[in-house]
Amino acid sequence: MKSLFSSKAIQGVAFFFMLWSCTPSWAAPDAVAGKAKAQVCAACHGDSGVSSVPGFPHLAAQPPLSIFYQLLQFRDQRRKGGGMEAMAATLSEQDMRDIAAYYAGLPAPAPVAGGSVEKIAHGQNIAQQQYCSSCHGAQLQGQKHVPRLAGQASDYFVTQLRNLRSGARADMDGTMASAARSLTDEEIEAMAVYARSLP
Repeated sequence: MKSLFSSKAIQGVAFFFMLWSCTPSWAAPDAVAGKAKAQVCAACHGDSGVSSVPGFPHLAAQPPLSIFYQLLQFRDQRRKGGGMEAMAATLSEQDMRDIAAYYAGLPAPAPVAGGSVEKIAHGQNIAQQQYCSSCHGAQLQGQKHVPRLAGQASDYFVTQLRNLRSGARADMDGTMASAARSLTDEEIEAMAVYARSLP
């Protein structure tokens, strides 16, 4: 989405990078431990991190810092939805880092065929106009604390963008809310079809 970084945004990102990498009391992320800790997650997010439950996101191949940040938001009640507040309530930062490492190491969701060529092209054009690649990567694969959109479930994609647009979901620095504000439902749906078509 459009890059609208402010000093608040930079401070927020710096804070979470500090949490991720600069606290000496934490052990290195352990994907094997994360797999065990993530067993309860499979009911909604799938055994391989690819959800078959409507409304739930795919977690496979998400950047580890992105997963860590979202779990932290849910645990601290700064993000709500899908019962994740309760799921994250008992997680330590080490648990979150381990779970994030596990999901980050799983194969990315396969691209989903469907939707007309015209709709995919329309979604791609909107993504380019909104500069989505400046934060989410050239193929919307995610990077650092920014989530992977490529291959994401369309229903989840649409719901989250609508919630960001309405303010029902807050983001870290307001960048996504600002970018989503001008999007119509039709544009959001086209972007979702485009994103799910990417490998």
